[in-house]
Amino acid sequence: MYNDKNNGRRRGFFGSLIVAGLGLLALIGLFAMALSVLNPYIDPQHFVWTSFFGLAFWEILIFNLLVFFALLMMRSRVVWITVLALLVSIPGFMKSYSFGKKTADMGDFRVMTYNVHNFHHVDEKTSSEDFAQAIIEKVIDQNPDVLCCQEFASYQKGVTRPKCIEQFAKSAGFQHVYYNLKRNYGGNVVFSKYPLSKVDEESGFGKENTYGIMVKVDTGEKGTFYVADVHLLSYMITDDEIDVLMESTKSQENLEEIGKSVFRKLKFAFERRSAELKEVLETMPHVDGPIIMCGDFNDAPLSFTYQQMQNAGFSDSFVKVGQGIKPTYGGRLPLLRIDYMWVNDDVTPVKYKRLRFKASDHYPVILDFNVK
Repeated sequence: MYNDKNNGRRRGFFGSLIVAGLGLLALIGLFAMALSVLNPYIDPQHFVWTSFFGLAFWEILIFNLLVFFALLMMRSRVVWITVLALLVSIPGFMKSYSFGKKTADMGDFRVMTYNVHNFHHVDEKTSSEDFAQAIIEKVIDQNPDVLCCQEFASYQKGVTRPKCIEQFAKSAGFQHVYYNLKRNYGGNVVFSKYPLSKVDEESGFGKENTYGIMVKVDTGEKGTFYVADVHLLSYMITDDEIDVLMESTKSQENLEEIGKSVFRKLKFAFERRSAELKEVLETMPHVDGPIIMCGDFNDAPLSFTYQQMQNAGFSDSFVKVGQGIKPTYGGRLPLLRIDYMWVNDDVTPVKYKRLRFKASDHYPVILDFNVK
């Protein structure tokens, strides 16, 4: 492709040194990309270290693209290393980016999922009650048949969470609600315009304080389908910790301390989510019919969690009918798609939508679909 020997003479010592440095970066980028793409097949409970590379897929891809163009400009033959890295990235790219076409078609049903972040607005100024009202207005505007919330807390002073759920349902136009009354639940609530019935609470979904809930939706003549509202363990990384890592003005000692804290939290979360989802899938009620498993999975597409869902027979509806990247995490860590609409073979996704609604640290996700 290029004659590095002749190019080296023209570059001189410093030019050759730059190419050598870029070649080393290319090898690092190739290695990192390989680990990122392999990560979905490695259980973090057995070997956690590749999980960090899976989380950083987009950053690794951008890094490789920058090195690729730099080597291209230097007309170096070692550009083949970054070409190989980009080829290796294709399976990860196909899980993280969707080429779905725009469509005006509407499915028979619409499900919306939203982590409402205990009604703590990201601007830290809006009251919980105003936040809840803004969500109600957005829900009315989007008109879902079923709304799945995670981290649903009391949003009025002196008013219990069950009472707030009741008020929210009435204001948003839902006649039916389900949440786990028996356990200290973590805020998973399903609102519906159709009648709901619970599934076995002794299943993985019965342990709702950690994982989620599952209901059967009876639409009458249109048939029935099941909805699981899932919330797996978060990374628990605070905005203050992110600020420290991003601001070079902090002392090195403080930076190291925060860095270790973030590392421990990431490691624990990778391992714990693997165990959580295993239990949910292994103890999932045996239901025969269309299933939508949605919610906040807190893991990226290049994760073991994602692969577990695929191995269980579920499809990522975003990959089927979404468009672009569509990050669902609205916090300070970019390009994270961690909220999902998983479907089984009895569900036909028609339209996927991520709303740029800035309130929680997540964005709402909507799926229009038909059932077989």
